[in-house]
Amino acid sequence: MTDGLGLVDASGETLRRIKGQGGPKAKLGIAALMWISHSERPFKPGELSHALAVEIGSQNLNTDNVP
Repeated sequence: MTDGLGLVDASGETLRRIKGQGGPKAKLGIAALMWISHSERPFKPGELSHALAVEIGSQNLNTDNVP
């Protein structure tokens, strides 16, 4: 982003592009941003994929859900 956009503009543009993909890709992108923005530390390789596989209300990780 070399056109001089500030952080707010850049994050807004990122959200617009994610939502523009529509369907499952948009849902996955928004979920990834939510996990990243609420994490207490940077994710290690593979951790984000496992976080995205979590189903609300489930006690077990379904490895078929890992993106």
